Amino acid sequence: MSFILRTVLPDGYETNRIIGSQYSYVNRETHYEEFCRSYKVVFGIDHVTDLDVMSDQFAKNCYGIIVYNNGADLIPLYKKQISYIMTENGKTFSNVTFK
Repeated sequence: MSFILRTVLPDGYETNRIIGSQYSYVNRETHYEEFCRSYKVVFGIDHVTDLDVMSDQFAKNCYGIIVYNNGADLIPLYKKQISYIMTENGKTFSNVTFK
């Protein structure tokens, strides 16, 4: 079985990305240390807290990261988008939208 990450942006733009047969969802709130490691890989800088003077739109709005392809590929998830993990036949497997 293959999984697909479907994202819908606030302007209605939709994307579907095949993420393969295995993925990890790293949530900022529940797995903060792993989130920080993944954030640094995606953005090339350390994650800082929202109140830090260095905090920017990415630090404040990125709530999770999808890791797939044996850790080689990472996709940040943002608060204002709708995000689902779908099965290859189009059924929702997991709603990973910010709550």
